[in-house]
Amino acid sequence: MPALLTCPLCRGDVRAGSSGCLSCHLSMADVAKHQPRSSTSRVARAVGVRLAGVLLYAAAVAWTALQMRDALVFVVPAAVLGGGLLHVWKGRPGWGLVVFTVVVVALPLVMTPALGAGFWTNLRQGF
Repeated sequence: MPALLTCPLCRGDVRAGSSGCLSCHLSMADVAKHQPRSSTSRVARAVGVRLAGVLLYAAAVAWTALQMRDALVFVVPAAVLGGGLLHVWKGRPGWGLVVFTVVVVALPLVMTPALGAGFWTNLRQGF
């Protein structure tokens, strides 16, 4: 016997193998999407998202420490802000990745003209 789902609009029973709710014409994708989830699945997903964030940003910092020590100035604050605060603490992995990318990629690009100032000073003074 196929499982019965509950339509979120009319609260009627919907068979799992059907095309959706016949009384309110809601598709099966929408019916399945709006089914109540158990609290254990929510907790498990939240723990999984946070654990993945810890592993991802710790790996980024470790790899940077081994391969490009000079970039740690940008990667560690990005991992703390994007990874630690947004991804792990708040549970917002998308925003965490955006902040991490902006700090690691865009901030050095903004600071590139300052690197040129030291180069021109060294060039004028003969290194």
